[in-house]
Amino acid sequence: MKITELGLDDSLPGAQFARGLKQQMIVDGTEPGIHRFERLPSYEGYAGMCACGFETPEPSYDSMSPLVKAIFQHLERDVFPPVDEAALLKEAQRFNVGKLIGYHRLIETTDEHGTRHTGWLVAGVEGTIRVRPDGFGHVQGRWSSFTTETQEV
Repeated sequence: MKITELGLDDSLPGAQFARGLKQQMIVDGTEPGIHRFERLPSYEGYAGMCACGFETPEPSYDSMSPLVKAIFQHLERDVFPPVDEAALLKEAQRFNVGKLIGYHRLIETTDEHGTRHTGWLVAGVEGTIRVRPDGFGHVQGRWSSFTTETQEV
């Protein structure tokens, strides 16, 4: 058996062998529908893949930012349900949170379920509500005014 050479280049046989072995470890034994992200060996930057088999478009990136962006594009495109703004607006009207500011997707990552969508946080000028994936909401909190004259920045 030939021992593959190791080096500082992702295209060398040693790096390819390590990457192939790590890919098998990430995907083997995972249940369908589980999305968990693991680091792949990369000697030139940052690389990763999802337990569902998704790999980033580039073999490696110079920094974490484009890697995280590629992962979230995969989640938004392939995993998470699309936003229904009309449903969020309808649910937000039931609560007195004032003029609406925007909404934010809530994400949970656990060992059992992997990374999954757990609802929406809808913010208004007077408070926020949490809308569960089944469409029902509850008040998350109300905004409070500062009682001091100066606030730390």
